[in-house]
Amino acid sequence: MPSRDNVHVLVARYLRDNGYKNTLEAFKEELGLEDDMIPSDHSITLESIIEQKRLFDLSREFEAVTVADNEDKWHVPYPDCKIILPKQSPESNILFVSVANLSIPPSADDQSSIYPARPCIIATSADRSLRIFDFNTFELLRVHTHLHSSPILSLVALNESVLLTGGMDGRLVVSNPATGDIIAQHKDHQKYLVRIACSEDMRYLATAGYDKKVNAYSIENLGPDDSTFTFTKLGTISFPTNPEAILFATPEDEKSSETTTPRLIVSRRDSTFLYYYKLFPVLSEAARHNLNPDGNSWVSFCAMDMVLDPVESKFLVVATSTLPEMRFMMLQPGSDKILQNASTKAPQDAYSSARIFWRPNGSGFWCNGDDGIIRGIELSTGSVVAQLKHHDGKVKAMFAGIVEGREVLVTAFQLTYQGGFDKSIAVWELGKR
Repeated sequence: MPSRDNVHVLVARYLRDNGYKNTLEAFKEELGLEDDMIPSDHSITLESIIEQKRLFDLSREFEAVTVADNEDKWHVPYPDCKIILPKQSPESNILFVSVANLSIPPSADDQSSIYPARPCIIATSADRSLRIFDFNTFELLRVHTHLHSSPILSLVALNESVLLTGGMDGRLVVSNPATGDIIAQHKDHQKYLVRIACSEDMRYLATAGYDKKVNAYSIENLGPDDSTFTFTKLGTISFPTNPEAILFATPEDEKSSETTTPRLIVSRRDSTFLYYYKLFPVLSEAARHNLNPDGNSWVSFCAMDMVLDPVESKFLVVATSTLPEMRFMMLQPGSDKILQNASTKAPQDAYSSARIFWRPNGSGFWCNGDDGIIRGIELSTGSVVAQLKHHDGKVKAMFAGIVEGREVLVTAFQLTYQGGFDKSIAVWELGKR
């Protein structure tokens, strides 16, 4: 006799108990079931299974706001002590800023191939320059102006001796930060290359351009120096509008396999969807998920930036182009279900570039704003719980992370005062140096 939790028994009992006599007789005949095989035990029913599933989903939603091992409340202290880099900072508008461990000898004439890596601030500006500062002393270590024929918009440090830069000239340039030597370059975009993304294991790379294209590559033999690795182009995706954000992530239901290849996630202008692409056997669309809570096709925003949580790479936070204030949404990669949806209170207009960065402990994130304020958003409530302000003006670029064991935030401003302009980089730390 079938067990009481046999799926056929459950269905037959549901049909019998709800009076579907004709359907029940056809079902019994098809499967060869007899009346004595359908017990009256109601401890397990289709309804109870559905209720258990509903409760399980609710528990998963509750879990979603406790990303960082119960660190669901905004963690205190947070970086709020400001230091402004000396006036050797760029005099032009700053377009991108980041922090990475780089192997930079004290002198440009020092050709030593091995030099201990140190944390460095990397900034690009409208004068085409790429500047590298020692994070601890703020000493200007290098200035490279020859990497691109136009300003650099995006940058990724592959390791301590290899930088990837994307510029308004549409080129992806591979260079050595210490010497400025160009190792390789690719001209796969006809207009601005605005975004570079790498997978967590540094095996895959993607670029997004304002030629309405996204290119994907694999990275082979990435070693400690700049001479061992190669790029292989996997394919190109063409869109009807410009892509805005790109990210590699693995949907939660695909993480069980050790050989899982991440998905490439893309957002684009005039679309509320996130587009998911598989890399193999060919670069092709695997799914798309609508960020519009109403699920309709009326376009009122798009995803301008998105970042994975730093604790488990399990949750995705998206910053939108919503006017007049940026909104954020949190979801799991590969899911339509929005776990958080709230305003950041950060003003923006149609020409703004929304940027967000998780705090390293996962208790919240930072976002920029056109009013010169960096806002700290508590994840569990979606509330603004911290505000950092330098001067009036736009926050143009940001970085948040851990540097030598301490939490830091680096921001770049375009400031206006007394009828003039002041472009500066601010480092925010937990306390005064």
